[in-house]
Amino acid sequence: MKDLLKLVAECEADLDFLGIKYRKVHNWSVNTRATSRWGCCKTIAPGLFDISISAELLADELDDQKAKNTIIHELLHTVDGCHGHKGKWKRLAEKVNSALPQYEVKCSISYAEQGIKPDIQYKYSLRCEACGQMIYRQRETEVIKNPHKYRCGKCKGKLMRIY
Repeated sequence: MKDLLKLVAECEADLDFLGIKYRKVHNWSVNTRATSRWGCCKTIAPGLFDISISAELLADELDDQKAKNTIIHELLHTVDGCHGHKGKWKRLAEKVNSALPQYEVKCSISYAEQGIKPDIQYKYSLRCEACGQMIYRQRETEVIKNPHKYRCGKCKGKLMRIY
């Protein structure tokens, strides 16, 4: 398994180089249970955060850059005014991506984009009729029950339930 704190130090140095003022992370941890997210940033006190990174991203056979993309993503959430994925967070992610081309900081990244085959067997799936993107769910969520009320996040096409 990769050294998380070594990767964090490299990411912090890159943000320092760009002048992006991230805030103090109290604890970095490896999440071995997460199945639907690559990282998580939690506020534990004003200006103080805990960040966890999925163990799947720290596997030795995976490129370091996959984990570093997520580490930067989560560090950007510690910047004042960057709680969500819009506005300031989005502008800072674009700044990182354009100034440091090795990074691809995005709102969300699929298993396929990470180069990881998921171990999860999903009960439900949808397919976009326009672009063919697949959407998987473990639970029968509202989008699974009523796909006609929703659109593809990628191209805004109609969704069709597969199973």
